Amino acid sequence: MDDDPASLALSELEDMTVIDAAGAQIGELLDVVALCASETAVITGFFVERDDDKYRASWAQVAMVDVDGEKLHLSCLAADLEPASIRGDELALVDAVLDNQVLDMRRRVFVRVQDVLLEARDGNLVVGGVDASSGALARRFGLGFLSRRLPRRSGDFVPWADVNLIALRLSQLNFVEAFAELAELHPADIADVISQVGPRERAAVLAALNTGLAADTLQEMEQDLRTAALQDMPLERAVGVLEQIEADEAADILSDLPDELSQQILARLPDEREDDLRGLASHPEHTAGSLMTTDFVALPVGITAGAALEWIRTERPEQHAMTYLYFTGDDGRLAGVASLRDLVLAEPSLPVAELMEDDVVEIAADVDEEEVGRIMTKYDLLAIPVVDQERRLEGIVTLDDALDAVLPDDWKQRLPRLFR
Repeated sequence: MDDDPASLALSELEDMTVIDAAGAQIGELLDVVALCASETAVITGFFVERDDDKYRASWAQVAMVDVDGEKLHLSCLAADLEPASIRGDELALVDAVLDNQVLDMRRRVFVRVQDVLLEARDGNLVVGGVDASSGALARRFGLGFLSRRLPRRSGDFVPWADVNLIALRLSQLNFVEAFAELAELHPADIADVISQVGPRERAAVLAALNTGLAADTLQEMEQDLRTAALQDMPLERAVGVLEQIEADEAADILSDLPDELSQQILARLPDEREDDLRGLASHPEHTAGSLMTTDFVALPVGITAGAALEWIRTERPEQHAMTYLYFTGDDGRLAGVASLRDLVLAEPSLPVAELMEDDVVEIAADVDEEEVGRIMTKYDLLAIPVVDQERRLEGIVTLDDALDAVLPDDWKQRLPRLFR
């Protein structure tokens, strides 16, 4: 529709002289009202200012829109107009949309609305989309000749079906609508969205999400925004979110927070979780210990494949923790490893000692992160166990964390999380 010469710009309607059925000038057009109850936004009314009062003319009361003459002709008398009002499912386009930011759902970016394009459809006037081009801005300043010469980019026109008014929802503190609009997005997309808004809106979005989705979103955010977001959260909310984040990632996040806040969060975590995070945080940077997570599955070597699967069904460990299952002897030392696939395909009565690989590739916590990546790629491992001097299992390093530590920064944005 952006190339359709028959489209009508909202800015062309602003300040039009309103003429009633008797030919009298009764005021100026202030705003255009659209009903947004469905995917199509249909124009239902016009706000008219007359003698410092505001009135509403319905679409049925409009006889003609004279763009060249800058006049809106009504089919009724001024006395027939009702006082201006708006329903909950309607938008005043000039006030709520023009010059505001909207989210382009197709590209997941915010755009500033320089104009709104209307079009005739099935006897109605509907919103075709929003125009974010510099040409639209020039047109509003009366420089129509210039607007036609300015280059247009592919994202300058956003069809109304792709327009999301989340910025408006958040500015009105309408968390219910904000959550409904965001909950279907991938956490990475939500992170992209809130990276483009201010601190108030960012806090509103994260507060509207459930704890698990907020945690996933936080992990996708840039470090500085993530730190700021946690500092803005109520303390109990921050604790709840950190509990949902993988241990290694949570330890990294805590290390970025001010010491006082970090200690307050740790003190409110369950004891086992607190011990894990303090232990992870104690390892030097750029070592296997700093990369590892304590979320893994370790079972006694004496059980059967069926018993191991039954434990998994009962305990429901995190998904990434089940890529490999580790088996330990009575002394707690690492005895072997098996993939989840091998466990599922095995006869339930088969002892895991006959199924597992006992020649385990393992590393110590002080191994350099680049060496960790080299070993994992050499042996095609999705995860590698970290053991102490007695070969007791301390944690695992997953491939995404190992690669994230050694890849160039511009590659990291393209690195998928393999263990969600």
